[in-house]
Amino acid sequence: MIARIWGFPVEWEEESVVLRAGDIGYRVHLSPCSHQKLRSRPEGLELALFIQHFWNEHLEAPLLLGFPEADEQALFNQLRKVPGLGPLSALRILALPVRDFLSIVHNNDAARLKSLKGVGEKTARKILGELRGHIDQLVDWEPGNSSAVGPIHSHPATIAHNVQEVLVHQFGHSPQEANRLVAEALRRQPNVQSMEELFQEVYRVGTQ
Repeated sequence: MIARIWGFPVEWEEESVVLRAGDIGYRVHLSPCSHQKLRSRPEGLELALFIQHFWNEHLEAPLLLGFPEADEQALFNQLRKVPGLGPLSALRILALPVRDFLSIVHNNDAARLKSLKGVGEKTARKILGELRGHIDQLVDWEPGNSSAVGPIHSHPATIAHNVQEVLVHQFGHSPQEANRLVAEALRRQPNVQSMEELFQEVYRVGTQ
């Protein structure tokens, strides 16, 4: 399964981008926030995206969803736990930077949530109910600091969980093996600040 893609944009669509990686073109769906940010970059720059792959009998074709930052991916995964939200519905809700979205959740601002595409009264309440108790687990974030300069770092427990999920569902490891690999990597390097760093540490020993 695909976990990361490094590629050059060859075609921008309304909700997605076609990336050329080698001789293969991948159609990757993006959140509205990431789509706007990445499309505004100068032409010719390579994109690096975390990828989540979805396929079931209800989909016409496999879906690749891309995230330039692990924090947005972690927020997406939390939104996916909201009843009634499919992968594309959850992705379309991410029309704001992660900090701004979490500020809305912290302030219990259902009215602001309802201004986002696809969010009605019931969905807004479900999102607030699901996310309010998990803000600190998603990112290192302080209320009232939504415009602070600098990167957001995912909570270590969230990084570990997300990497284990990818190892099991995309790389084919058993849950026990994934748990062991992540635990050993964190013992060697307990201060990882991103999924990419933890992946590198997981496979570092095997490539030396």
